[in-house]
Amino acid sequence: MRYARLVGRAALNSTIVLLALYFGLALFYWLGWPVWLRQVGAVLFPVAIGLLWFFPTDRFWPRLRHLHRPADRLLAQRGVAALLLGVLATAYMTKTPVEQDWVPLMGRHATATIDGNIVTLSNYRDAVHRTGQPSIPVWTTARFDLSQLDGADLVIQPFGTSKATAHILLSFRFADGSHVVVSMESRQAKGKSFDAIAGFFRHDQLYPELATERDLFWERLSRTPPDNLQIYPIRQSPETLRAYFRRILAFANDISTQPKFYSTLDESCMTAFINLAPESFASVPVYDVRRWIPGYSLSLFQQLGLVDNSLPAAQLERLRTLRPGLRPPSEFPSDAAWSAYLRSGK
Repeated sequence: MRYARLVGRAALNSTIVLLALYFGLALFYWLGWPVWLRQVGAVLFPVAIGLLWFFPTDRFWPRLRHLHRPADRLLAQRGVAALLLGVLATAYMTKTPVEQDWVPLMGRHATATIDGNIVTLSNYRDAVHRTGQPSIPVWTTARFDLSQLDGADLVIQPFGTSKATAHILLSFRFADGSHVVVSMESRQAKGKSFDAIAGFFRHDQLYPELATERDLFWERLSRTPPDNLQIYPIRQSPETLRAYFRRILAFANDISTQPKFYSTLDESCMTAFINLAPESFASVPVYDVRRWIPGYSLSLFQQLGLVDNSLPAAQLERLRTLRPGLRPPSEFPSDAAWSAYLRSGK
């Protein structure tokens, strides 16, 4: 009994410490105060919670002086600490994303209207990217026949110096050679940049991008140095892919009317796609890091039979990485022609 009590006490104390640290960081990423003030708050909040929880005193709490036993004062202080954590947690968990002055490439929400098999995409992006020059946003309306959706590709974009860091995109192919690329992004306001740590603290909006390949692929390939892109054909029937594409479009419509937060953990560039396909990932335990970290995901997709599993992941990665020195889409008559060129190996 005594051992169980000690374990329970240690677990409670550890939880309070972790919550204090988490919400201290949340104050830094959440509030719109000046940076120095947020830094002070991020430090002082967990310190204050720690003092209240672990160190009984009446020096700053005159009303506690009638409590002669330190244990009684500590209990009262812990009540105050729990109240502070509860108030902050309630405000934090009920907050909603706010509109900001977005970067031009994320200035509009893509939406879809479906009439039978005909999908009409509004704010479908077809931006122009030139090396060393600002991108030019181009927003279009495009129509696709779902009955002609006959394939899809998993696209992995490694970045940074760590094996763990990568971005996931999906590209849906239609019979005429056109593609719709979907990328789950952290929506960026002007003057700001992506921060993976901020993604743990309800900081940025989740932003489903629907665009052409010559937009989203060339945006990455035109950088100096160019990003690597790996394209893996997905092994699923057209019927399964069409149903999944419909889910993505419904999700994009929901986000356009009721924004939600991007989350580095459970609503990221990869987990947002996983959340829309629970039946495919039901067998993957939550402790499998490949489910959460895009850079390690290829072997998971192979294990599930979603992409080619006849080769080791490292060998398949080398085989499916786009070759260097690719010609820009401006040299091709259409997006479909450039997409065919990407995959031709020529």
